[in-house]
Amino acid sequence: MKFIRYAKGKPEYRGIIDGDIIKRINGTIFHDYSLTADTYNINDVKILPPVLPAKIIGFRSNYNGTRENIKPKYFIKPASTLAACNENIVIPKNADNIYVEGELAVVISKKAKNIAECHALSHILGFTIANDVTASFEESDMTITLGKSYDTFTPLGPFINTDTNNFDFTIETYKNSNLVQSGHINNMVYDIFFQISYLSHIMTLNPGDVILTGTPSNAVNVKNGDVIEIKINSLGVLKNTVVEEL
Repeated sequence: MKFIRYAKGKPEYRGIIDGDIIKRINGTIFHDYSLTADTYNINDVKILPPVLPAKIIGFRSNYNGTRENIKPKYFIKPASTLAACNENIVIPKNADNIYVEGELAVVISKKAKNIAECHALSHILGFTIANDVTASFEESDMTITLGKSYDTFTPLGPFINTDTNNFDFTIETYKNSNLVQSGHINNMVYDIFFQISYLSHIMTLNPGDVILTGTPSNAVNVKNGDVIEIKINSLGVLKNTVVEEL
């Protein structure tokens, strides 16, 4: 199942993607929902972020190492950083450099608190694509939280794939059609099940919360006008353009 949020005019809806057709649903994607008779072509609607999380949690330095030399590290981004597929990433005026990172994102399906890794799968609604955007500054004391907290700094989408039997994900990031990042989630230091269990022992994870599971290679510097496309098999393409703040 592929869930999508979209707008047709001012109203916002949720639906299921079938090819290029969106079938509108009533209800919530986390519990019971029903199909309606309304359908739209995906090219005739505005795509929105597929979920509205209360919190976005990101894992740092989670590829190409070992647990012996890399401890689990995470950060939290506000929901106001969300951006949709095809929406612009806005460079704040006081930032020196902007970096993007293509990542697999996990969407939580139900409350998770102090769960074991063996129970993590049952708490996954599905997967989508994320772009973890970071700004750097001249000041040496600026924290990573500040650099990741600007509006539009978490593009997410275009949809949620609820097929949790497939963990064969390759992440590819393109800048202006040139491949700049590539990697498979098998190279994670801390896998998805560990991440969910670990975080649930620190904070309660709720339906709709999003975990950014890490980027497979070095972050990519971007500038005004750059077009970023992140591709993950079975999850589509997340496309955004970088623009300067007016």
